[in-house]
Amino acid sequence: MKLRKKKLTKKQVEEELERLQRAIDKVHRDLEKLKSKVANEIDTEHAEIFGAHQLILKDEELLKDIKNGLKNKRLNVEQIVQEVFGKWEKKIKGQDISAIPERANDVIDVGRRLLRALVGSVNQHSVLDRSKDSVIFAHRLLPSDTASFNIKNVKAIVTVEGTQNSHSAILAKALDIPFVSKINVPIDSLSRGARVIVDGDKGLIIVNPTQAELESYPLLIQKRLSKRLKVLKRIENINLKTNGELIKVSANVSSLSDIKMAIDCGADDIGLYRTEPLYMNSQNFPAEENLYLQLVAALNCVGDQEVNLRLLDIGGDKTLPFLDIVEIKDPALGLTGIRLLLKYPSLLEMQLRVFLRLSAKFNVKVSVPMVTLPKDMIEVRRYFSQEKDKLRKEKIPFNEGLFLGAMIETPAALMSIDELLEHSDFLSIGTNDLVQYIMAAGREKIEVSEYYKAGNLLVVNALKDVIRKTKEAGKECSICGELAGNLKFTKSFLDIGLRNFSVHSSMIPYIKYKIIRLTDNRAELLSVKDK
Repeated sequence: MKLRKKKLTKKQVEEELERLQRAIDKVHRDLEKLKSKVANEIDTEHAEIFGAHQLILKDEELLKDIKNGLKNKRLNVEQIVQEVFGKWEKKIKGQDISAIPERANDVIDVGRRLLRALVGSVNQHSVLDRSKDSVIFAHRLLPSDTASFNIKNVKAIVTVEGTQNSHSAILAKALDIPFVSKINVPIDSLSRGARVIVDGDKGLIIVNPTQAELESYPLLIQKRLSKRLKVLKRIENINLKTNGELIKVSANVSSLSDIKMAIDCGADDIGLYRTEPLYMNSQNFPAEENLYLQLVAALNCVGDQEVNLRLLDIGGDKTLPFLDIVEIKDPALGLTGIRLLLKYPSLLEMQLRVFLRLSAKFNVKVSVPMVTLPKDMIEVRRYFSQEKDKLRKEKIPFNEGLFLGAMIETPAALMSIDELLEHSDFLSIGTNDLVQYIMAAGREKIEVSEYYKAGNLLVVNALKDVIRKTKEAGKECSICGELAGNLKFTKSFLDIGLRNFSVHSSMIPYIKYKIIRLTDNRAELLSVKDK
């Protein structure tokens, strides 16, 4: 971005600092909207890409560099922002860490957003013709570019730079948009409106295709879809087992569209229903009946499948527009999950009441996020009993035996498993937070990303005792988070006795197929192969 350069007086420096703060506030609000959009269209896990962007925007060292640059160089704030973000990008790229390209792109993305807010320009991708189907060609796409697209009209994305593991590629795949990168096509020579075919499976681009190619590709698409559906159908027909024990592969969802996708992908159950979007998309405290009806509409699709409803998991970098939460220096160690709900009991009471009402119609259970000590579960059970008493007095039906389980996401919870099992009907292990707390390494912290990565195997080993004790207590233990959907760890989880996986819907067929190949289900797959 070409910027004007202006020397400032001492008074103007103060004015520029005020402009900087206004721009930061605007970018933070825009990122919050983008998080809500992605949470609605995909899920809250993918939305946290932009939660990480908000953390970059709050980075004390980065802001200090910008403010010191303004005071020392006395140049307009756009120049300083561009210079500081450029230095940070180079600094990140100079580190020998495998995840660096994406960390650098995150910094570039935030820097570009801040510059746009300062100069008043708009994202060129937000003004695309929304009435026409399009294929997007770009040298490089940053995460906010991809998330800003109108997904109804974007049919494919093609970039010169980037990888299939980039945040943009991950978002595109989650939106079911073909993504091809590292192409040799001279995109600058392409004209707007040109016809192209993008073969996402083969990573192939055909510019100005022939009539024969235009006629053959729709047939090829149908053939590939038919083949995938047959594989899914074969997998659906198999009850996965190992050593006589049933294995379930369930879905993590956040919305009605997620549930429909989960069913299409062959989910055995809904292993985690995140309820945050129901709150994050509201400017006011949602009414009980509104929450109830929204969840009824979603759960009507699942039939008799079990649904694990997670209590509201906010705090840290996840906030609500209508809840005034005082920010602390390290939010991950503050009021998050059940800690926040116990601080604001009206939130907890309403959710428990809604979930109890739902239990009269649907096969649901309830999980409590961020449990640290047994007293957390004891307190929740007290509120649980109170809401049951109220419903009985009002003669509103509910399932008296509705299960209440703990989410194991902290080292303290791991060390309190025996006591937690006394107060929990089941356990659900959230690996994302558990890894970062065990390793004292934040998922989005560039400098310690190798520690976070190394923590994956440590967590797998640490869970062996949890799974054994849960089985001995005659209760169920499931696992959700990035590790659950990582094919590299499927065998390790099976080896330590895990029988319940909960993953992003797109990973369900892959996890099931991997389990089939690892266990005694392979012969059964072959026997139904040609049916």
